[in-house]
Amino acid sequence: MPDLNNDILLQAEKQDSKLYRRTLWWVEHRDRLGKIGIILLMIFDACLVLFVLWSLTDAFLLSAGAERRALVDAVSLNQEDLHAYTVARAATPISLSNAQVFALGNNKYDFYVALENTNEDWWAEFDYQFVYDGGSTPVKKGFILPASSKPVTELAFSSVAGVVNAQFQFQTISWHRIDHKVIKDYATWSKDRLGLEILNPTLTQDTTIDAKGLFRTTFTVRNRTAYSYYNPSFHLLLKRGAAVVAVNKTTLQSLAPGEAQDVVVNWFGSVPSASQVEIIPDLNLFDPMLYKELVGSPTIDTRSIQ
Repeated sequence: MPDLNNDILLQAEKQDSKLYRRTLWWVEHRDRLGKIGIILLMIFDACLVLFVLWSLTDAFLLSAGAERRALVDAVSLNQEDLHAYTVARAATPISLSNAQVFALGNNKYDFYVALENTNEDWWAEFDYQFVYDGGSTPVKKGFILPASSKPVTELAFSSVAGVVNAQFQFQTISWHRIDHKVIKDYATWSKDRLGLEILNPTLTQDTTIDAKGLFRTTFTVRNRTAYSYYNPSFHLLLKRGAAVVAVNKTTLQSLAPGEAQDVVVNWFGSVPSASQVEIIPDLNLFDPMLYKELVGSPTIDTRSIQ
């Protein structure tokens, strides 16, 4: 049988011999390896210093002019893009018809203009007045909804001098963009709130005062929305064909959902003959003061009663 003890001793001797040779090599070459390491570190530091010096020289001396020009060009291009984007998404100005003036007699006049807002995502609040040769009407506030048209009036304005060359002027105008995170589809949103049905608008001459006819417009308004309104207003236009020949306005105290109200509006002063009566609701849907709070009474869930 082989001698196991001798085999083990031989293996141990081999391992000790390898360790001895490695240790001896390290002792003999340690100084040289240290010097080589120091030289390599110095070369690395020198390369790093040269790289930094070259970068600074290139940035501040060699390429500074070209980079400055490139930066200016980039900023100019971005500004042009931003301006083009802003212009493309900006609100289009409100268009308006020629101002009209209707003489009522007794030095009183009605002013009228038609406004149109073609912007689908913008509505506006504004201060306005009518001006004419030698005078102007008081400054008042108005609004116009997105993608809509509306009349703006000044009624029964007193002026001793005749009103000539009347014009409509915006004094201030403030645009508001629809927040589509709040109102996803404005067309549907507004339709749900503008469902006021106008029924049977008529113009009649009912009575006589001082041998003059008193004209009266009657109509019925039915609220087909789920909203209750404070002080809903309505413009009244008398038309002869497509031409507006007289204007008026009335405001109700309130209008509840499903409610139908009969409305009577008197016309004072001279009223020209007209073939059509047009009633136009005038509701600022973005004014929280327009809406009445929902009123309800608590109920008991009968399913919870044992």
